[in-house]
Amino acid sequence: MTQVQDALQDVEAVSAELVAKTIAGIPLIGQARRVLERDGWVVTIVANRITVAGTVEAQLVSSNGHGWWQVYAADGRPPVWTVDTQCEDASRWDGFGG
Repeated sequence: MTQVQDALQDVEAVSAELVAKTIAGIPLIGQARRVLERDGWVVTIVANRITVAGTVEAQLVSSNGHGWWQVYAADGRPPVWTVDTQCEDASRWDGFGG
């Protein structure tokens, strides 16, 4: 494969579902950013939102001492994935179609 084809495949590999699985159980936005960067993705933070590779957004929401992530494609395509920040087992997560 050429380098261009490889780069396109890497971009396509970033999905809302994969990001949701990666940050499930992480309660801090900075910690989530470091985990995503460690996996090799370009990540930016603005306020309570993380943008991954310009294609996926993850919003950290907190209410009454409980937090969760809403993860979705930046262009608004469904589904939206919701994952808890307090998972004892980070492999436990739920998603729902939007």
